[in-house]
Amino acid sequence: MSSLFKRVTLDKEYSGIKLIVFDFDGTLADTRELLLRIIKKHLFTFEIYLTKDLLRFFGNTPLENYLTLTGLPSDIVRNVSDAIIEDFTKEHHKIKPCKNLLSVKKIELKKVIVSNNVTSFIKKSLEFLRVKFFDEVYGADKFNNKISMIKRLAKKYSLSPSEIVYVGDKDIDADVSRGVGCYGVIISRKSSWSKRRDILKKRPDYIISDLGKLSYILDQIDSKQLSTV
Repeated sequence: MSSLFKRVTLDKEYSGIKLIVFDFDGTLADTRELLLRIIKKHLFTFEIYLTKDLLRFFGNTPLENYLTLTGLPSDIVRNVSDAIIEDFTKEHHKIKPCKNLLSVKKIELKKVIVSNNVTSFIKKSLEFLRVKFFDEVYGADKFNNKISMIKRLAKKYSLSPSEIVYVGDKDIDADVSRGVGCYGVIISRKSSWSKRRDILKKRPDYIISDLGKLSYILDQIDSKQLSTV
């Protein structure tokens, strides 16, 4: 495929899709190992260890909710969560962009981040990665759950679910897109927080290997919608 074709495809306007909602951790930035190391360090203070089940659930819910699931006493969850976020923010320079992150810039659609991470860390990370092409950022401190948050965005921009694409990297992200009624795209690669076999079990609308493939999925969706008009 020629570079000219790639450029034309990426820079095109889409008639059906109006908004792309992105997860952050594992989708846009490779943060899993860093965050796990910091969480394990803090939980070790209380002699709490992450089991396989807890590791599998990691990233599916905001940090405070996750810490509660580990068995951490409820009266200290907030303090431990704040300490983890503080450490995470201090080490933000250790995160890496997910493959072909910059290709997202060339997709001429409204782009919003909705993540179970905190807004301040996401913004600091984006600044470090020199990424300035997202219209809005919503961390877990700004919503109760992703489904309701994406529905809020749909209402804010007067969009139907069929005009929205949600991009994540976890098996549960397929449930999020179905809960909204929008298209779901799951990235499956080393930086993803779910294993490919678990993602496949959820049968998402689309699975891609990296962000560079997203434009081609948007082409497919757009063509499908045009053919039904």
